[in-house]
Amino acid sequence: MSDEAGKHVFISYVREDSDQVDGLCAVLEAAQIPYWRDRKDLGPGDAWRAKIKAAIREGSLVFLACFSDNARARNKSYMNEELTLAVDEFRQMPPGRVWLIPVRFDAGDVPDWDLGAGRALSDLNYSDLFGKDHTAHAARLVTTISRLLGEKRPNPATALAAVEQATSGDRTDLLKRLTKEMLLEPSRRIELDDLVSQEVQRVLSVLKDKDRVAGPLDGTDEQQVVRIAEEAQGLWTLSEPFCASLQVASRWGVPESLTPWTSGIRSFVSAATKQESGNSALLGLRHIPGMVGLMTAALACTSSGNWANLKAMVVDPSVKDGYGQKLMPIIEATDPYKPFGSSASLAVNALARATTTGRDLDDSLKDFTERRNGKYHTPVAEWLHHVLRPLFSDQLPDDDAYSVEFDRAEVLLGVLAQDVANVRAAANPQKPSWSRSHWFGRSTWRSESNGNPVGDLAYEFETHGARWGLLAIGLFGGDEDRAHAALKAYQTSFNKIASQQF
Repeated sequence: MSDEAGKHVFISYVREDSDQVDGLCAVLEAAQIPYWRDRKDLGPGDAWRAKIKAAIREGSLVFLACFSDNARARNKSYMNEELTLAVDEFRQMPPGRVWLIPVRFDAGDVPDWDLGAGRALSDLNYSDLFGKDHTAHAARLVTTISRLLGEKRPNPATALAAVEQATSGDRTDLLKRLTKEMLLEPSRRIELDDLVSQEVQRVLSVLKDKDRVAGPLDGTDEQQVVRIAEEAQGLWTLSEPFCASLQVASRWGVPESLTPWTSGIRSFVSAATKQESGNSALLGLRHIPGMVGLMTAALACTSSGNWANLKAMVVDPSVKDGYGQKLMPIIEATDPYKPFGSSASLAVNALARATTTGRDLDDSLKDFTERRNGKYHTPVAEWLHHVLRPLFSDQLPDDDAYSVEFDRAEVLLGVLAQDVANVRAAANPQKPSWSRSHWFGRSTWRSESNGNPVGDLAYEFETHGARWGLLAIGLFGGDEDRAHAALKAYQTSFNKIASQQF
């Protein structure tokens, strides 16, 4: 995109860095930021020196000076001439004006180019467009440029484009950082909502892909197990950026601001419960995004004591059942056992072993089929505990504290699901299967040596009564009897499951 007569970004670089500059230009293009680049904006027969001078002096509102070992190694270059013109312009600007921005394509130093008034080019903040933080720096750069080009706030396309340029790993870090920046700034809420909605649509497009679940699963039994585990890994990777943003929103947002994330989880669960034809093992995996979303929200809310957000995100939302006839709370529509039925037991055990040990899935499967190692008591929970850990490194930096809060969130989800089951069972006594929660996990076996989190929750209730934070916010319908019944029923099931594991 070029805007020679108007506002634009001028990009100065050496020819050897053309590939890196191509990447920078791709981000600027996607973010709808006009730029001037010699290779694109100089035509045959142009008086190039005059054109460059005009581009710098008359239309450039931002000058990007791109440095690398290639640029540092050149004693003479057209980039040096461009930078000389830029410095002359910069010296005439008022102190504090942001116009000249160094960009690094590697870890080398920014040159100590004299800017006058005791200043040097190396004194200016620079942007690193290399390494693992490349995408985050690119997002900051285009956001800064948008402001310098006169936007009252960055165009929503800016953040969206930066995310679109990112790999999956980068998307996770970038979405978490952008959520932190935008969540508490009302002027950027539309942009943030768009950003989250984009992530939701990325996940839904996969969940609604009928070819992905059509089957059949080919190969040997072992190859089919690995295929199921690989699909599960892929769905987590797809969901991770959304969950990273969700972790921040659940912790720091307020119920009325959580609509994009709440709608996202509800959409994931709804897509998973919809009746479709296909391979049953692959169809079950559709529950992964919704289930990990619920666990992420519960862990973030529980560990920060944000009960209002927990109610808004985990308890209040409902979806239609698989036949589209009745509404059911999402906490009842999905649970840790929905993604992996009995036919996928080996797959989830291999997945948990591969995730926690860092080995490949084939070798992890052999631990159970050839080496005769025992299976995990709660493989889904072991996997969840491990994959969610990085998302909570800022909120819960201590591993032991993270494990304790994970147990507490797991149990709280179970008790809340038990309350939903109790209410539905009372209204439908002919459906006894509705009388039990299915949210059980690693806290069952950990309770032998790490304390009983259900007992701790019951003690809080007994101590505070009607003033208990969960009741005060309206969980359990604000009814002490309902809370007592849910805790008692869940404790009975919890103790029974725990006793079977020792």
